[in-house]
Amino acid sequence: MKNKKIYLLLLIILIIIIPIICFINIKSFKVQNFKEYIEIPYNTNYKENSGNVCFGNRFKCSSVKVSSTGTIDTKKIGEYTLTYTYTYKKKSLTKKQTIKVIDNLAPTITVEDIDLVGCPNKTNLTIPVKAYDEYDGDLTDKVTQTIENNQIIFAVKDTSGNEATLIKDLTYLDNESPSITLNGNRTMYVPLNGNYTELGAKATDNCDEDIKITTTGEVNTKLPGEYKITYQATDSSNNTASVVRKIYVYAKNSYNTPSGKSIYLTFDDGPGPYTGKLLDILKKYEVPATFFVTNQALTKGYDNMILRAYNEGHTIGLHTNTHNYSIYQNADTYFADLYAIQDKVKRITGYTSTIIRFPGGSSNTISENYDGGNKIMSELALAVEAKGFRYFDWNVSSGDAGGTTNTAQVVKNITSSLGNGSTYVVLQHDIKGFSVNAVEEVIVYGLSKGYTFRALTMDSPTVHHRINN
Repeated sequence: MKNKKIYLLLLIILIIIIPIICFINIKSFKVQNFKEYIEIPYNTNYKENSGNVCFGNRFKCSSVKVSSTGTIDTKKIGEYTLTYTYTYKKKSLTKKQTIKVIDNLAPTITVEDIDLVGCPNKTNLTIPVKAYDEYDGDLTDKVTQTIENNQIIFAVKDTSGNEATLIKDLTYLDNESPSITLNGNRTMYVPLNGNYTELGAKATDNCDEDIKITTTGEVNTKLPGEYKITYQATDSSNNTASVVRKIYVYAKNSYNTPSGKSIYLTFDDGPGPYTGKLLDILKKYEVPATFFVTNQALTKGYDNMILRAYNEGHTIGLHTNTHNYSIYQNADTYFADLYAIQDKVKRITGYTSTIIRFPGGSSNTISENYDGGNKIMSELALAVEAKGFRYFDWNVSSGDAGGTTNTAQVVKNITSSLGNGSTYVVLQHDIKGFSVNAVEEVIVYGLSKGYTFRALTMDSPTVHHRINN
C-alpha cells in the first residue's frame, strides 16, 4: 500500500513537470523595446529603431537577422511606414512601425530695433516686419498687426499650426513736417509787362491725408525786381513747412545792329600759350575781338593775357570757371560757376563783365546728362537775361573744336561762311595754335570784302541758337 502511494505521487509529479518542461523548451521570437508609433521633429537625423529581437526561450535566445523596407524623408512632414522582418533559420516575424515627421517649431518674428511711433490721428500702423519658419520659409505676408493699449502685437501661424507673437511698445507722436512740392520751377523769370501765372504747389504729410497750403506774396510785372511767393502748410500736429518761389521781373535790353557788314571774332576757353601771338595779330590790324575766358587748369599762368586784352580794347566775356558740364545740374550750380569767373575777371581788370557764352552753346544737349530732365538750358536762357547778363552763341564755326586741326581748313571754314548777311559771330579757340595761325588771313580777307571787325558789347545784335534742352 505504501509503494502504491509512492507510485501515485510520482505519476502526479510527472504529469505536472513534463508539460512545464515542454512549455519552457518552446522556442519563439522574443521582442522588446519595439515602438509601433514614433514622432520625430522635422529636419532631424533619424536612426532606425527595430527594437531588441531574438529567437529562443527563456534560457537561450539566439540573434536574428533584421531587414527593413520603406523610406523616411525627414525634410517633409507626414507619416511614413517601415516594415521590419526578423529571420531565424526558416522562421520569420514581420512588424510594422509608423513614423510621423512633425513640425513643432514656432516661426520667428523680427522687427527693426527702433522706437515704434504711430500717428496720433490714425488707429492703424504698418511697421516693416519679417517672419520666418524653419519649414514654411518666409511668412512675412502672413503676419498680422494689432494695436492694443499702446502696444502693437505681431502674430503669425505656420501651416502646422505653430503660432508666434511679438509685442512692441508703441508711441503716438507726429513731429514730422509736411513736404511741399512746387508746381513748376522754384525760380521763374517774367519780362516786364508780361504775365505771371501762379502755378501753385502740392503738400503731402506722413500722418495727414489732406493738407492745405496758404500762399503769401505778390508779383508786380510792371516793375522790374525780385519777388517772392511763400507757400506754407501745417498738419494737424502743428508741424509747419514752407517753400519760397522767386520770380524775377526784368526789362529786355534794346540791341543795335551796326550799319554795314560786321564780323565779331570770338575766342573761347583761354587764355593760353597762343593768346599773346593772337593779340599781336589783332593789334597789327587794329581789330577788336571778344575773349570768353575760363579758369581751367590750362589757363594757369596766363592771367596777364586777360589784363593785356582788356587794356588793348578787347571785350572780356565770361565762359566758365571750371568748364565742367556738371555746372548744369541746376541754376544754382551754374551761377556759382559763372560768378566765380566773373570775380576773377574783375580782380584782374577791375571790370565787371556781363557778356557770357554757355559752355557748349545754348543749343547744347550734354546738359541733359546732368539736369535730371529739368530743361536747364531753357531756364538759364531766361535766367541770365533776368540777372543782367547777355549770352552770345555763334553763326560761323571755325571747326577748330574737333572738326579739323589744319590752319588752311580753319580759314576756309570761316571765309566760306561769310555771305550777304550783316552780322557774323565767329567761334574760335585761342588755346589752339593752328586756329590762331588762321586769324591773320581771315582778317585780311574780311577787310578786303568790306567787313568791319567789332567786339561784342551789351548792345551788339543777338546771335542765338535754337535751344534744345
